[in-house]
Amino acid sequence: MCSKRQFVLGLLVLPGFLVMAGCSLKDRMQGYMEIRKAAAVQVGDKIYTAQDLNLFFNSRLSEFPDPAGEDRAKSNLLDSFIEDKLLLCQAERLKIEPSKDALASMIDKVTSANSDGEAGRPPARRDKDLERDLTDTLKMQQYLHDHVLNKITVTDEECEAYYKEHLAEYVRNDVVHVSEILVGDEAVVQKIYSLLKANGNKNFADLARLYSKGATASDGGYLGSFQRGDLPEEFEKAIFAVSPGTVTKLVRSKYGYHIFMVDEKIAAHQQKFYEVRDDIREILRMERERESIREELASLMTKFPVEIHREKLNFNYIGTRFSQ
Repeated sequence: MCSKRQFVLGLLVLPGFLVMAGCSLKDRMQGYMEIRKAAAVQVGDKIYTAQDLNLFFNSRLSEFPDPAGEDRAKSNLLDSFIEDKLLLCQAERLKIEPSKDALASMIDKVTSANSDGEAGRPPARRDKDLERDLTDTLKMQQYLHDHVLNKITVTDEECEAYYKEHLAEYVRNDVVHVSEILVGDEAVVQKIYSLLKANGNKNFADLARLYSKGATASDGGYLGSFQRGDLPEEFEKAIFAVSPGTVTKLVRSKYGYHIFMVDEKIAAHQQKFYEVRDDIREILRMERERESIREELASLMTKFPVEIHREKLNFNYIGTRFSQ
């Protein structure tokens, strides 16, 4: 049992403690209200200021400024920003945390790719922001992988059905395999023509190695395979006009004099299903992933309210998905 003196001291100290506690609570509430006032966007209970948005915009628009289309570009980016934050809210609700190894690996990749850094930002601050942003990115990726996209499958039967419905898209155009000799002197070109004619073009690769100034000289002049439309018009006219094993007429360009030889020609044909099955599978998977993410975002919008405070934005938001 406490003494009378202890009891009196307790009464004297208690009001002071309550006053201090009250001030602390008041300060916290005032700080929260200041943050609320600065909010440009709120997703669930997360608040983002105009400064947060500008950092997001600037990192994506700095290399492609377009003042005339700024409102539309920033509106589209704001929609993407909100979608990311909806996914982040759900990932954090599920207590998803990336592994330390995955985070360290991503930080290494990003810092290596951007070794010059961002001008004007202190390194310590930059590192802290980078780690936070990459942590959020990994949370969203893991959430999508584990809870949204993990059950998506594409069967061979579905791929074949798609192939039959899109046969016209899988017609391979005329293809040629071409070699080249490039020289800068017309007299040398005429000499090469004579040597080719004397040997039935069989010495084309040797002459390319000996005379050509092209980048493929060391490979005997072999350029690769091309479909109609891949090459400049003047080259294409000459190349597709000749038969395999023969050379073209002289073609002049700003680089010099070209002689092309058609090593092989494959006529346009319908590609077989087995040739394009993997490409089709990827197309269908990507379509289903996009649709699954759209459906998930629509669901998340009912769980986490989105507020856009237009008066805090430095552009005219013309989006419709998140308009109040």
